[in-house]
Amino acid sequence: MKKLLLFALLMTVGLIGYSQFKPIIPIELRNLSVVRERNSASDPVPPMENVKFLSAPYKSAEMLLNETVIAETVYDYPTNTMLGNRIWAWDDGSVSAVCTWGMLDPGFPDRGTGYNYFNGTSWGQLPNQRIENVRCGWPNIAAWGAGEIGVSHNGVTGLEIIKRAVKGTGAWTQTNYQGPPPIENSPVGPRMITSGENNQVMHIFYCSNVAYEGMAPALLYSRTMDGGETWNPRDVILDGMGADYYNDIGIDSYVLASRGNTVALLCADMFADMFIMKSVDNGDTWEKIMVWEHPYPFFDWDATITTDTLYTVDNSADIAIDLNGMCHVTWGVGRVAHFAVGGTYNFWPYTDGIGYWNESMGQIPEADNPHRTMQPENLDALGMLIGWMQDINNNGTIDIFDYSILTYHQLGLSTQPAISVDDNGVIAVVYTSVNEDANNTINYYKRLWARTSPDLGTTWGEFHNLNQNIIHVFDECVFPVLAKNSPNNQFHLIYQADQWPGTYVFLPDPQHDPVLNQVYHVAIDKSEIVGVKSDENSLSSDVKVSQNTPNPANSVTGIIIEIRNEMPVSLRLYNLTGQCVYEIPVQNMKAGANRLVIDASVLTSGVYFYTVFAGTQSVTKKMIVE
Repeated sequence: MKKLLLFALLMTVGLIGYSQFKPIIPIELRNLSVVRERNSASDPVPPMENVKFLSAPYKSAEMLLNETVIAETVYDYPTNTMLGNRIWAWDDGSVSAVCTWGMLDPGFPDRGTGYNYFNGTSWGQLPNQRIENVRCGWPNIAAWGAGEIGVSHNGVTGLEIIKRAVKGTGAWTQTNYQGPPPIENSPVGPRMITSGENNQVMHIFYCSNVAYEGMAPALLYSRTMDGGETWNPRDVILDGMGADYYNDIGIDSYVLASRGNTVALLCADMFADMFIMKSVDNGDTWEKIMVWEHPYPFFDWDATITTDTLYTVDNSADIAIDLNGMCHVTWGVGRVAHFAVGGTYNFWPYTDGIGYWNESMGQIPEADNPHRTMQPENLDALGMLIGWMQDINNNGTIDIFDYSILTYHQLGLSTQPAISVDDNGVIAVVYTSVNEDANNTINYYKRLWARTSPDLGTTWGEFHNLNQNIIHVFDECVFPVLAKNSPNNQFHLIYQADQWPGTYVFLPDPQHDPVLNQVYHVAIDKSEIVGVKSDENSLSSDVKVSQNTPNPANSVTGIIIEIRNEMPVSLRLYNLTGQCVYEIPVQNMKAGANRLVIDASVLTSGVYFYTVFAGTQSVTKKMIVE
């Protein structure tokens, strides 16, 4: 039995990069399946009985990565599948964040939105009560002019909208929002974001939770331009999302993003299509974009039988929009089957993979066997696999022994990815993954991993473990949410840390006793994790390529290539969208030191990447033009 490698964790400092080699999961684990009930309840409540309360473990004051506890909660079930927008970062360095807060077990009558604010210097006190005056959950937060606005559901009489005119200070105004007849009280699982000039346009999608307009349930859309005083449209089902296309769109199987006047809704589910509804005019018009077409349309639990095991979305996904208005999507990979009618299904908990897609890729092509389209090996061949469980001891396999792995409603070994894109085309993806060297002799723990692309998804850098600090030795680090905007050279992340894997508030059964969970904020400096994977180590001793100088450049900049033998050399320079904008054609260079010159005066200011090809070898480096 493998021992927890405490000493390795204690001695590790800073962000550590890991190999891009995908390790092998033992076949006996890959073939292991588990039966689970499908449970679509929107407002889970743990058993109403006396259970012991465990105090939080001791937390050191020393934090890695500028990491801060911003909330504590015993209610540890933040979503049925995908998370909403629970953090907003402003250009002035301030940050707002929310969580589903609740301390009074059993039943959590105090449950509601826990809120905290970073003023650019420090966070406020940990929340000790909810914002709303009724029991709520599933909060969202966004900028609204100079202030902020949020929404959550109360599960009894619809949604609760909160707002205030100045961010970080002042009293909240609360308004109840009800759905159309006959589902006035049913709206649950809201997703909200703002868009447009000064973020004045507010968009809400919510689940009907009951049968409506031929769907059970349906997903409805509402928009307001005045903070909820008036709505247009209100409670509509967008074309392409109604009963002509789907039997249902389940609660929390959707997430929102915005940038400027562009708004995008991503829908993803184990048993339905993965698609985007996109508007470039603040919600006036919408276009449906298919990412992956499910091989079983109109999936019916009482009738549909899968003829093979199915690789699919594992109930976790996220979306972001770049400065050009292009959508970027990431998801966890799962493997499921529905071999008999009814409300149970099989899933394979040792399925592993994080997928990536953007609009330039077009709809994911169907594999020869459509059940295998989303298989990690197929996604890898398509250039769409960007994350997986890490081989920490570098022996080529995943070493998992007889400690159990607790799964969530998000089913994969690697799961719950969050994505953000900055103004320079840098993408960050953070996901949680089982660590082969982290266990408490009962369960394995999950840790957060980050990976970035400096060029809008064309290339991807190394893997970074975000939870190397000693304080997380016995933490399950899950449910990451990245702010969609990332000003001031930082990505802003919140996540939940639990001393026991799994959740207490869980359907169908609690996975452990109630414990105090910490909600962390992490400010990740881009300079620490962003970069192109260096090919320098793959160059033989016959070739050496220098960094261009001067860098940054504004006129000409030179690169020295030292070669031992005569060989052909060429150069291509790419912008952040992956477009080749400058090229030096092939020329034979003699042994010794040679110089390539780039005329940067013909280039616009920004970040570029150049690849030098020398014989059969190549190396890529970053270049800045002023």
